[in-house]
Amino acid sequence: MNPGLRPSRMQGFTLLELCVVMMVMALMIGLAVFSFQGLDGEAAIRHPASELESMAKEAVRRASLYETPQVIVFEKTGFVMKYRQDVDANSNADQSAKWQRRVTVPTQMKIFIKRWGSKKWITATGERWVISAGGFCEPLEVRLEMGESFLQMEFDPLSGGVREESMRVAGL
Repeated sequence: MNPGLRPSRMQGFTLLELCVVMMVMALMIGLAVFSFQGLDGEAAIRHPASELESMAKEAVRRASLYETPQVIVFEKTGFVMKYRQDVDANSNADQSAKWQRRVTVPTQMKIFIKRWGSKKWITATGERWVISAGGFCEPLEVRLEMGESFLQMEFDPLSGGVREESMRVAGL
């Protein structure tokens, strides 16, 4: 045996080092799973909100293009837009097939609106949002609530698009 050579030590990690690395990885995975739980709640609120914005923009476009007032009617189960022929948005039997679009919201979701100049939110059920023949709509704020989560939107009267938005999702 050569006196200058020593027997090599085994190279590797100790059990303690492996346990520490495993604990750090488990902690990171746990945090990642927890942070993604709120995304389901956000998607449930954001889908009807984007549908309402799309519907409002379409109503403004149709009102401008056809010079005919449009209306979005809020119902307990969602909101609808129909082609408008009269001021009160009433329809007779032969106009009943003219519903253009209906959006249904989840059963636990509540819709509130705040009209221009008002300081309080009211339940949207039965309310109408009128877009005049020139394409201008009433300035309106809409709040979609589901449990402790909400999405609040302020609509632009010229474009029908969302001018300002705030959101809180429970669990995030």
